[in-house]
Amino acid sequence: MKGDKHYFIGINVPVSIAHQAENWAKELIPFPFKQWTYPDDYHITLQFLGFLDDKKEKLITRLKEVASRHSSFSLQTGQYDVFGAYNKPRVLYVSLRPNDKLMNLQRDIQAVWEELSALYEKRPYRPHITIAKKWGGEAGLLEEQLKQTLIEEQFQVSSFALFEVHPASKPKYKKILSFSLQSQ
Repeated sequence: MKGDKHYFIGINVPVSIAHQAENWAKELIPFPFKQWTYPDDYHITLQFLGFLDDKKEKLITRLKEVASRHSSFSLQTGQYDVFGAYNKPRVLYVSLRPNDKLMNLQRDIQAVWEELSALYEKRPYRPHITIAKKWGGEAGLLEEQLKQTLIEEQFQVSSFALFEVHPASKPKYKKILSFSLQSQ
């Protein structure tokens, strides 16, 4: 299975938000994160899948059903923050304001994947846009600096997509199929 492809389900981030995040990230580049997200790869993960094996067609059918039960909605970005400790963060990200429609969509997608794969996510879902990963330095980030930096932009979510991961490429996430949500 080593050569098999990984997949995830996610929401594309608008170009305007990607540019804002990228511009601010350029100011942080001296910070020693080992992986900076390519701006065309900015997204909101709804469910990581890994290998799909023979589940792909059944998953696509079920995702179409999920999309038909959900309507489009607005999301709003927030401040920068980290997963992990500020002195050695694992992930730098842009947060999203709480949104029930996003949480309900994610819950339905997760339930489909758990049913098909028998894999269960134990961690709570924390929607975000990853900017950088894998801290490699000694000194940490300043919490105040991050929390004072906001990207307050609202955007419409009218679809989600199945993405294929190509680790050696830029961009490394290829949209395989998009699932349109119902119009409001």
